[in-house]
Amino acid sequence: MRTTSFSIRSILLLLFFFTIGLTSTRARAVVGGETFPAGHWAYDIIEQLVVRGHLPKLYDVAKPYERLDVARAILETDKTLIEDRVTLWLFNKLEQELTDELDWLRDEAFPEGALRIGLRPELIGDKRDGNLPQFQFPEERGNTFGPRFRTRFRFTLHFGEHFTVYNNSILQSERVFTLVPTRNFAGSTGFTEQAFIAYHSKNFRAKFGRDYVQWGYGRNSLITNFTAGPLDQIGFQFVSKTLRFTYFFAQLDKYDTLTRQFRADGNTERYLAASRVDLNLFASKVRLGIYQATLHSGVRRPVDLRHINPFLFSFAEQFEETNPLIGADFSIYAFDMNFYGSLTVDDWQAEKKAQEDLEPNLWAGTLGIRAANVLKGLNIYGTDLFLELTRTRNRTFHNRFIDQRMTVNNSGRGVVRANPIAHPLGTDFLSAELGISHWFKKYLRVSTNVLAIAKGEGNLYGPFTTPWLDRDANGNFIYNVRDGYNEPIPFVTGDRKVENRIAWTLGFFYQPNNSFNTELNFTQVWRRNANNIDGLNTSDLQIFFRMMFEIQPVFNFL
Repeated sequence: MRTTSFSIRSILLLLFFFTIGLTSTRARAVVGGETFPAGHWAYDIIEQLVVRGHLPKLYDVAKPYERLDVARAILETDKTLIEDRVTLWLFNKLEQELTDELDWLRDEAFPEGALRIGLRPELIGDKRDGNLPQFQFPEERGNTFGPRFRTRFRFTLHFGEHFTVYNNSILQSERVFTLVPTRNFAGSTGFTEQAFIAYHSKNFRAKFGRDYVQWGYGRNSLITNFTAGPLDQIGFQFVSKTLRFTYFFAQLDKYDTLTRQFRADGNTERYLAASRVDLNLFASKVRLGIYQATLHSGVRRPVDLRHINPFLFSFAEQFEETNPLIGADFSIYAFDMNFYGSLTVDDWQAEKKAQEDLEPNLWAGTLGIRAANVLKGLNIYGTDLFLELTRTRNRTFHNRFIDQRMTVNNSGRGVVRANPIAHPLGTDFLSAELGISHWFKKYLRVSTNVLAIAKGEGNLYGPFTTPWLDRDANGNFIYNVRDGYNEPIPFVTGDRKVENRIAWTLGFFYQPNNSFNTELNFTQVWRRNANNIDGLNTSDLQIFFRMMFEIQPVFNFL
């Protein structure tokens, strides 16, 4: 049977404009589309308000947040019922940031044409000897403390009520840590972080270009995460009060089958397609979601219509050169707390009939709890707490074929520096994180958290091992279907040991207004059996400092 396929550019443009054409021209649209970039301070503020029971209509499972969505959620909140001043401080911070969007919504007068220009210079100091504890990047070198600079240049074009064009580009010092492959400019590096065109109507949204994607309620996603970096994609949503369907299709970096390295000029194409359905029930107190993703690849492979079909249940299909995943997540608000969790299945052996079926079931799961104003019984407000547990079995997000592994942004850095698309720790780990923060003043927040990680030898970069197929000296299988084969989580072999990593962080965030903020973090990292080597113990004091100033005027052209 012949497979129907088109070029990547043709099919993406066709799908984008076709879905726009499906939307009724009579639907009332609102100008929107501009999103907060990953790492923006607004994410922490929004999360604290959501846990406090505010912004209930904000779609908080699929990020990045759109500025106008947050502004609309603010206007729908009755702040006269808020008793503690800390919550009012948080609202005030967002209202300063979203002044223009709030004015547009209040006046119901959206610009026929508008230009927003943003300039965000940052001074960064970063000192560390070892790897960042929350990532799993092998062979990463540390930094000596010293001044580094990063500047974001961005502009937004609003065309009436329907279309928005957005670009956010970065120029920074060469030694600034980045998750995106960069181009050198005489001692500095630069790249485009976000660049897309977005369309909005009452019940439909579409996006074409480069942006971040993070799905889930946890601090890190088990399907697609901010730490993967931005993805070149096309996506759309069908939106209603209680039901939402979200889809995106992204082209990943290519793989060179000749040199066995990831290269921008490789001949193996790689694509990621994902969709999810969400329900908001009981006034958004209960939120349920299911999702699926497919990473497919092939030598000079064009886009395949079967893989980009957003309504196909891909996990049940027998596609070649494909790594399918499915999962579900939930978020429940009760007793002034938020309980959340997610489960992702990479591969599941339903029956154990053959030797190949002894492969362990590959899955990852997260459970967490967030609570706000935990000291309000003592008449102390502004103290938030979270606890999150994550467990990922070895080989999850991995694959026998290197081009089908859940990694991205490899170009120019080699396979050992690929970013995990899902959880930044990759695979084969057990982690627990406990954090607490308190607002002492409107402009000062102090936080501390402890991250404990047990990391096995499994990673996304090495070979995909199959010990259940091992044979003895006589050529017989060591394991059998009757007795099965099991592995602990995390998993090590031979004389290797589980790496136990503990990172304690003390952080300060100072923000007198929305145009200026500074952040200072001290992190002490202890590693026992570092890199899974028995008896190799290390410690590292890491310091991170950032000072940021931002201006973003808006010019209306009527």
